[in-house]
Amino acid sequence: MRQLTFSAAILLAMCFLTACDKNSDVIWDISPIEFTILMTDSEGHDLLDSTYQGNLIKDIYVTYQGEDYSLMTEQEYLENMYEKAGTRAYMPHFYGLMLRQYWNPITSSYDCYKMVFGEFDGTDNIDRREITLHLPENHQVKLAYSNNFKWKSNGEPKIKRHFYLDDKELEGGYFYLRYSKTGGCEYITNGTK
Repeated sequence: MRQLTFSAAILLAMCFLTACDKNSDVIWDISPIEFTILMTDSEGHDLLDSTYQGNLIKDIYVTYQGEDYSLMTEQEYLENMYEKAGTRAYMPHFYGLMLRQYWNPITSSYDCYKMVFGEFDGTDNIDRREITLHLPENHQVKLAYSNNFKWKSNGEPKIKRHFYLDDKELEGGYFYLRYSKTGGCEYITNGTK
């Protein structure tokens, strides 16, 4: 019995020692580029929540490279546009402007909403691409991004991304906007201007 246990332990140790090959090719999944936008009014109401009477869901669209994209739900996207990729690598899927629910830790439920525009290929080199978010009362918000991607000599990717809101550079593609029909939009960070 001791012989069998010893043999099993040796086999298990050999599996751990030979499982990783230092010379094997690394497959890099480069994260795609997307814009995430949350919108509230001055009283803090979620303007993307269909249950809120003053929501803007039907009044919002985006113009990107000469084409307009209406806001669609994630379910509409899955029903109409989903294509299964034939690879294990994550490939970016351009879905236009999508409304998504997300987890609210305060209420412990999925009762918050955000708009997501993208995805764009994270390996493309882009000097600057602009996106116009159209809101009611002819208000517009200009979003833009640039992406610089290259491989370092050690085989690792080097990525530099820049995101802009009305020509002001911001950190990341995550925007929280406060909207009013009279004043348009203002960018909010952590609940403050």
